[in-house]
Amino acid sequence: MIYAKKKNVKEEEFIVLLEETKKSLIKFVAKRKDISPTYFETVVFEQMVKVAKGGPFDGTIYQTGTNAFPDIVAKKYFGVEVKMTTSDHWTSTGNSVLESSRVEDVERIYIMFGKFGGGFDVKYRLYQECLPEISVTHYPRYRINMNLSQGQSIFDKMGVDYDTLRKNGNTINTVKEYYRARLKEGEELWWIDPGQDKDVSPIIKSHKNLSDKEKENFIVEAMIYFPEMFSNSGAKFERAAAYLITEYNAVSANLRDIFTAGGQVEIKVKRKKEQVSRIYHNMVIHSKAIKKTINTLDEEKLKHYWRIERLGKNRLLAWKKMIDEKSPDDLPFIASDIFNSGL
Repeated sequence: MIYAKKKNVKEEEFIVLLEETKKSLIKFVAKRKDISPTYFETVVFEQMVKVAKGGPFDGTIYQTGTNAFPDIVAKKYFGVEVKMTTSDHWTSTGNSVLESSRVEDVERIYIMFGKFGGGFDVKYRLYQECLPEISVTHYPRYRINMNLSQGQSIFDKMGVDYDTLRKNGNTINTVKEYYRARLKEGEELWWIDPGQDKDVSPIIKSHKNLSDKEKENFIVEAMIYFPEMFSNSGAKFERAAAYLITEYNAVSANLRDIFTAGGQVEIKVKRKKEQVSRIYHNMVIHSKAIKKTINTLDEEKLKHYWRIERLGKNRLLAWKKMIDEKSPDDLPFIASDIFNSGL
């Protein structure tokens, strides 16, 4: 028999309660075809209280209220998070990864999931066993799949158990590092960290509607953060596009043109004139701003976008080495020399 850590709390007894609640729910909903899915949480609570009569959980079950996690608590130790869908599937968006509203002392949480589409049915399962991935609304949330195979949860993939992750005090960074390690060329994480000291507008605007100062800042920051834009890669502007969304709440249908519109242009480097891509001309124009800005940027952001673990003392030198490495072999000048010509 499984005993939970808290004295005299047996998990098998709670599972029996969940099974009896499931049976009672199916009978209850079958008799009341007009039941509203939005009322499902209250119905689950009422049926749990009903089937608990005379048993070890009698008198210990309560609803936690709006925004609390989980929705129902029993014996101040077990929890039930109620989910439902009007569709004919067993998936849904789950709760916040941070669990900042988690009820104190609740250690073992189960999901009670009601499927109203294609004929009403109910499944219950241990919370961490049916969370395959993390998705984003305005902050990271778990995805729920009640049919998830054993060993396929997000915690199995990350190599960390659920309780360790939620208690480590660094949940978001742990999740970010997992997903960062799996980013493909041109991909970037885009969610805003909860608690970050930044006001985020719910409105996405066009790049053309940014102020002149914002447009200038974006160009300078993008050239610094994303040296791949000086390469021949087909994905060289994709991370910059993600940055435009996360940092400026803006999108552009022609982001490439912001940096390269106008084709080839003649520039002079070390007394020699050659035709180069417009992006190098724009780098020359913004060279002084790049030199000034690079030392003011957040260190952690630079390390993240440059994909390095340590940042040296000379940021500008490190950046120039990167653009030299990224620039095409047929460029008539060394990229860093082109940059220096604008200073």
